[in-house]
Amino acid sequence: MMEKLIEFAMCGREGEKCRPYKLTAPLERQRILLLINSEPANAEHIAERLGISVNDVMKHIEELLRCGLVIEEDGKFRPGFAIFTVKDQEVLLPLIYELTNDVINIIKQWLPEVHKALKNLTIVRRGLQFRELEYITVGALTLDYEGLEVLSEEGLIMKSRKMPGDGEYIFVGFERGPLNPREIPIWGHGSIFGKYWFNTHGNIPPTGIRLAFPDLAWLWDAQRVEIDMVNNRMIEIGMIIETLAEEDLSFRDLQKKLNIDPSLLMLDLALLLSIRYVTLLDMKKYRINIPVLTSEDYTSIRDLSRKILRNIAQIFKSKSDKIRETYSKTTPARNNIPLEEAFNQIYHIIFGRALNELIEKNIIAGPGERPDGGRYSAFMIVLD
Repeated sequence: MMEKLIEFAMCGREGEKCRPYKLTAPLERQRILLLINSEPANAEHIAERLGISVNDVMKHIEELLRCGLVIEEDGKFRPGFAIFTVKDQEVLLPLIYELTNDVINIIKQWLPEVHKALKNLTIVRRGLQFRELEYITVGALTLDYEGLEVLSEEGLIMKSRKMPGDGEYIFVGFERGPLNPREIPIWGHGSIFGKYWFNTHGNIPPTGIRLAFPDLAWLWDAQRVEIDMVNNRMIEIGMIIETLAEEDLSFRDLQKKLNIDPSLLMLDLALLLSIRYVTLLDMKKYRINIPVLTSEDYTSIRDLSRKILRNIAQIFKSKSDKIRETYSKTTPARNNIPLEEAFNQIYHIIFGRALNELIEKNIIAGPGERPDGGRYSAFMIVLD
């Protein structure tokens, strides 16, 4: 099977009517996107260059137009999102190296404060230890989740934008080259069910599907399981995890405490054991096997995250002229894609590379291997 020509990345939420990954998956559409990315073109020119019929070109273009992924101007088409060619990536690399080093240095300066905050987490004070708490705090909650918020507030990036089809996201493409987003830990998946915020963060497993939450809930939803059934099941699983975060319990004690039907509880615990969300002590008591943060824990970490990110924002702002000058030499800039929009995924590349280096140099512990072969962290936050 032929490899795809462009690696795509999305930050935000896609809508029901427009799914950008699916829309851009066909190789013929990727060939069209690369062509009009290099120079706006009409349907006849595209057809001639790619050796396909004008009718087929327009079928592809109309789908992409409908979802805002292509823009028409004076009868010619160009991408409606940033696509970085190999040459663009080579232009950006020196800047990315520089900003990555800046991020690494700031994280190293703040690590003593991070460690102090981790010692005060509820699960740690209970006596439970999780090697990837550094990664979750620095990588997922600070550089990724809160990073997008703070850098957006500082006017450095566009966190998301409303798209046709009820989506709200930033979509970016990278021609196969030195900047491959699939190779770095930038992929955060999160969904809230009731008061339970389920998260995974890190690399994508070889199968492309994480055997974890919320990914499994998304799979149920994609298979047309009733939304209320999915929500109820996830809330039930959240209750089990929250309760076991407080104390180790036997099956019988857990069932009494939560008043869950025993047959359903058996299935829930079997699932949680299989994906390593819980473990069994001496075949008697269940214990959580992923980090669980209370709302107070999360607030404390978020406050620290914002201080770290203000430092990062200051560094980026001090180099804004250099960032703009470098970006002006790229294809997305020539296609009138705003820097703030394109910098969303450039920032993802920067913090992903920073995380890889911090892990490789044993400055922070990275995620372990999960049951599906992927390296990512799974964790849950209990909201108010």
